[in-house]
Amino acid sequence: MKFFKFIPGLLLILLLHSCTSSLNTTELSANGETAYKAGNYEASLIAYEQIIEKSESKGKNAKGPVYVGAGKAALELNQIEKARKYLEIARGISYSSPDMYESLVRVYKIIDNLSKEISALETYRKFYPQGEKISSINSRLFETYVESENWDSALKLWPEVESQAQSNVNLLSGYLIVNKNKENLSVCDKIAQQILKIDASNIPALEWYAEKYYWKAENLYLSEMKAYKEKRTQSQYNKLLKALEIVYPDYRKSRDYYLKLYKIEPNKDYANYLGNIFTRLDDKEKADYYYKKAK
Repeated sequence: MKFFKFIPGLLLILLLHSCTSSLNTTELSANGETAYKAGNYEASLIAYEQIIEKSESKGKNAKGPVYVGAGKAALELNQIEKARKYLEIARGISYSSPDMYESLVRVYKIIDNLSKEISALETYRKFYPQGEKISSINSRLFETYVESENWDSALKLWPEVESQAQSNVNLLSGYLIVNKNKENLSVCDKIAQQILKIDASNIPALEWYAEKYYWKAENLYLSEMKAYKEKRTQSQYNKLLKALEIVYPDYRKSRDYYLKLYKIEPNKDYANYLGNIFTRLDDKEKADYYYKKAK
């Protein structure tokens, strides 16, 4: 039964192919564009490939828009390698258009070629700063800068994505990661707080606070314990006690963040931090439990 349902669709494509074979390049190009806009990507690709076959059979390249049209249609049909081939041919013959670079961005993202994706994004930005897709291009370029750990470029681009990032957790998380690596600590606090108001389970924001309070407590604990061991006076002991009044609340804050993180994603790093924290809080049973989870 499925075989007979398939036949009309196959006949339609064959009919389109036979009809287009007698059309000239201008008509084929118009048909390809019309079919694409109507969502008939199979017909669009057939029309464009007719032009490509005619041109290449004469030892020539078709025009750039034809390769881009074929690439876009192939991309919508999830024929990624064919889309890539046509789009890269268009670029190789020095053709340029916003559609071409936007489509190349999509292709390179699908095949996970980050360096080529960044190149296509940057080229779109350079030549089409007023392009229809510039907002999404800027957003994706910022994300790729974060992925590639290009912190300075991400910071430079941020003002152009900041307005659309106010309710976008992915962009805000990326900005937090950038500022964390650039050690802009006051900015991190502000962004992490903003993120958690939108998404209380956001991992980068929770990690920021978990690490912040842990190292604040740990560094103070270690420095004051070292000072007391070196100079065991009543005055130094009093200083240690005063420091512990700050240390233990910060350990507990860090503990709460790490417990939440461990519940979301029970990985060994979180478990190890929890083991250390419970050791400092003198809870051996829980410390042993999390140390075992960290192994």
